[in-house]
Amino acid sequence: MGRRRIPDRRRARLPAAILVALLLSSSTALGEDALHPVLASLASRGGWKIVDPPRSFGPDTLYEEIDGEAELFLPYGMERLTVAVLGRAARPGEELRLELFRMASPRDAYGIFSQHRYPDQEVLRVETSEVAVSDTTADFFRGETFVRIRAKPGEASRRSVTALAGDVAVSLPGDGAPPEEARVLDARPGRVAGSIIYQKRALLGYECLAPGFEATVSLPSASARLVLLPPLREKAEERLARMRRELPRYREVTPALSRADLPNGTFWFSGAGLCVVGVVGNLPRQEAGTFLSEFARSVAGPCGVSP
Repeated sequence: MGRRRIPDRRRARLPAAILVALLLSSSTALGEDALHPVLASLASRGGWKIVDPPRSFGPDTLYEEIDGEAELFLPYGMERLTVAVLGRAARPGEELRLELFRMASPRDAYGIFSQHRYPDQEVLRVETSEVAVSDTTADFFRGETFVRIRAKPGEASRRSVTALAGDVAVSLPGDGAPPEEARVLDARPGRVAGSIIYQKRALLGYECLAPGFEATVSLPSASARLVLLPPLREKAEERLARMRRELPRYREVTPALSRADLPNGTFWFSGAGLCVVGVVGNLPRQEAGTFLSEFARSVAGPCGVSP
């Protein structure tokens, strides 16, 4: 996924105090999120300065700013993107790009974060938020907001990126706790850290399997992908019926266990209360059945399964 580079801005800049005052007085002209509360909070502390007036984009104009990435954000209910370039008062000349994506719900914000998170990535904890960091990037969510920070490579970039992530996190309402389904997957034995993803479309490549969660696990016989489809408006029986129609080479093995042959392996699945649980990989029937039975018992909370 491509990343937009922080633009090289050489024109004269207004002092931070004057710029903030202008932004406050012209918020209507710039858009409802022109002076995001986080930006006002950062500017008022004195450690950060707003280099240029922030820009905001809605669903219809998102492609103007992140062309090629809009298709990732829109299914998760992206409502408003606010973009600002910030500098540190203590480090003149160093700039960071801050992107604040207001999503439809905390679950959607988590979904976008999960798409940016990858296994073995370094993470920091800021209160309840898990921040995925590198020398020049930071990604996290808090409440309904997904946050993306980017900096030009440089000796002090990492220090500034992590400092800005911390200041933004404490300025946002809500918390960074993942959905209950993600916490269930995170507790699974053999789970690969950083592999949990919340998909709004085409989980494993099939629309009938979304929305849902997936995660990589290391099982005794093979590596596999776990699937947890949370409760929807349609009944679990209706969703299973759709899966039977749309998944390739579907077969009911037992009343409690079904299978389909996907390009990346056999998909074993069954109902679990209001949910559907599954595992995909090269697993023998007996191991898959035993695993799913135990998996179903572990989802008692979000799926209404009797322990």
